[in-house]
Amino acid sequence: RTALGMICIILAALRFSELSWLLPILAWLIALGGIHEMHGLARQRQIEFSAPVAYVSVSALVASGLVAFEAFPWVAFAVIAALLVCVFLEQIALRAERGTLTNVPALFLSVLYVGLPLACALQILRVDRFYFLFVLLGVWSLDTAAFYVGCAIGRHKMAPRLSPKKSWEGAVAGLLGCLIASLLQRAVFPIDLSWTQVVELGILFGVVGQLGDLAESALKRDAGVKDTGTIFRGHGGILDRIDSLLFCFVAFYLYLICSGTAAVRVLS
Repeated sequence: RTALGMICIILAALRFSELSWLLPILAWLIALGGIHEMHGLARQRQIEFSAPVAYVSVSALVASGLVAFEAFPWVAFAVIAALLVCVFLEQIALRAERGTLTNVPALFLSVLYVGLPLACALQILRVDRFYFLFVLLGVWSLDTAAFYVGCAIGRHKMAPRLSPKKSWEGAVAGLLGCLIASLLQRAVFPIDLSWTQVVELGILFGVVGQLGDLAESALKRDAGVKDTGTIFRGHGGILDRIDSLLFCFVAFYLYLICSGTAAVRVLS
């Protein structure tokens, strides 16, 4: 129900411009939930970073995604630099030297891992709502194809120590599913991308999305847990649902920057 509600909110906000304010709020709530789950993973390893500092920091980083496109890199860099300073100040003031080598990196990584991709997502949405939808549908197709094909015919394990259920058969199916979904979107929606770019992005999402999935699996294995949370009954936590999206939002943002596509869209 929670996942269905989130999907309905996203689609409604993309369809009706007067509801567009819902997406930044949803991104913020997802960020807070993601940080809560990262804090829980850290505590499984007896790492105690400051949750209030993490909540404030990730909120600021997500909010940086609302600034003008050309200003975002500078604003995000300033927020990240301020975060690093604040994390050390909090550690020095309240904990002295105890746990510095674990608490500081854990908090910093948690905020970047959750907050930066969501800020990139808001920037993508700012450029073109169909770009945002392009990423969502591509990654959802990736996850769906990889899951069902992997369950049906998966025989060769991809990373048995990190994720025993993931197979190479599922990975290939996920990549193909993402590529097909990307091509279909180009045919149906008014997406300002060439066919060549769509193929490139379909392959990029197919690879990067699965790396994001494995990265989150590595965090869970290190913490000794199966899921990051329980908000989605039977499907784990927030990070379990968006692990592929996090990496793909950043990858697509960088693609737009490097290809110059975003600059053309903003100027036009």
